[in-house]
Amino acid sequence: MKNLSFFFLFSFYALVTTAQAYDPLFIFEQFSNAKIHFKNRSVTVATMNYDAVNDKMYFKNNGELMELSNQEMIDSISWAGKRSFITNGKSYLEKVNLDNGTCYIAWRIRNVNVGSAGAYGTTTQGKVESISVRSLGVFSATDAASHSGDVFQQKNANEYYLPIDGKLKKVTNLKHLYKLYPAHKDAIKEYADKEKIKMNEPLSVLQVLNYCMGLK
Repeated sequence: MKNLSFFFLFSFYALVTTAQAYDPLFIFEQFSNAKIHFKNRSVTVATMNYDAVNDKMYFKNNGELMELSNQEMIDSISWAGKRSFITNGKSYLEKVNLDNGTCYIAWRIRNVNVGSAGAYGTTTQGKVESISVRSLGVFSATDAASHSGDVFQQKNANEYYLPIDGKLKKVTNLKHLYKLYPAHKDAIKEYADKEKIKMNEPLSVLQVLNYCMGLK
């Protein structure tokens, strides 16, 4: 039965990986077993990883890197004790369970060239806003420091979603939260100022989302 499941997966849901616009950043340092839950309630296990730059799921088949497609037939993908994703059209949203509720992340990460390495660790060009992607367990598929002395940082424009009234509401800035929680606008502003919330840093965003979900 397992062999049939793999054949079904590889035959109908996979495309061989071709050239990409951006180098991938994977959520795990190594590919590991994940469960693919289909909307028809079937489940398949594959060795997988998620690319947070290009919003793609990859699996390995006989040592070859393959891209998972036909997302509309997939309900969710999960790694035991680690992380899980749901599908949202042709994209993936990472499910994050916080103390006060559940939110979702649509990863939008880019490797940005910020200049060449100078003396004493300086950079010859101004820096862009950067995040520590590894703090949420994302690993680069290539060594950014090996690009001929150039300095690369991860720049993000993530989208976050909160389940409200049966729908996923997008959040990319504090104004979105003020609109979603109008009765608590002043409290959210005060909290964001006190905690120095930065909406370009995932852990900081999750902090304020958790706070908002705990408001009564």
